Amino acid sequence: MTRLNVMVAVAMFLALVACAEQNAVPAAADRVANPSPVIAKAPRAAPSPIPTRTPVPTATAVAATPPPTAERSPVPTTRPSPVPTWTPKARRATPTATPIPDAVVQAHMTSGKGDEKASDFELTLFGGETLRLSDLEDQVVVLNFWASWCPPCRWEMPSFEKTYQEYKEQGVMFVGVAISDFESAALKFAGLTGVTYPIGLDITGEISRAYRVLSLPTTLFIDHEGNVARRLTNVANEAVLNLFIEGQIRQMTNATSG
Repeated sequence: MTRLNVMVAVAMFLALVACAEQNAVPAAADRVANPSPVIAKAPRAAPSPIPTRTPVPTATAVAATPPPTAERSPVPTTRPSPVPTWTPKARRATPTATPIPDAVVQAHMTSGKGDEKASDFELTLFGGETLRLSDLEDQVVVLNFWASWCPPCRWEMPSFEKTYQEYKEQGVMFVGVAISDFESAALKFAGLTGVTYPIGLDITGEISRAYRVLSLPTTLFIDHEGNVARRLTNVANEAVLNLFIEGQIRQMTNATSG
């Protein structure tokens, strides 16, 4: 095939294609003007605009308004009640060596005038030893009947111990006889008081009957000759003890010097 022939064939082909396109355009226009109910498609809806993101409003800083403060009503002031002052109670005075009028002493005391002989007795002391009154011959003896349950006895016993310490080197002996008492209670009380002179318990009551002890405390002053010189049926303090012990010492001294 020559070049000419090729060119002719191409021209013919292009002419055919142009003819076909001219025929096809009216048909397409008719289809657009009179669409088939079956084939026609609904017009495409316009695309909805993409929603834009609405910016979140930023909170505007608002100064916090302080809540209204309630006006405090003034607290009523009360006058404080006066605090009661404590007044100390008067303490019981410690017995002192104040002389007691003779009338008071004589009301609770009798004089033996040497007529009543002191009954001899044997007393078992709390330490286990045995004491006989006859062993204290030529001494002034202060014989005290007491009990641990007797308040006046408990009150006077410290005075007895103190006076004993003052006169024991001058021929004076104290002897304590507990009656109607338990040995444990009497011994405990004597220990608390710090008594050092001889003390014991009249278990049978023989000693208290011999000396006709009817009340407590009862104290007898026995002179150096063994006679009951004085009998005291009431509480004795240091003043009373000193008064009659000094009298007995003078009599003993006069008897020895004479």
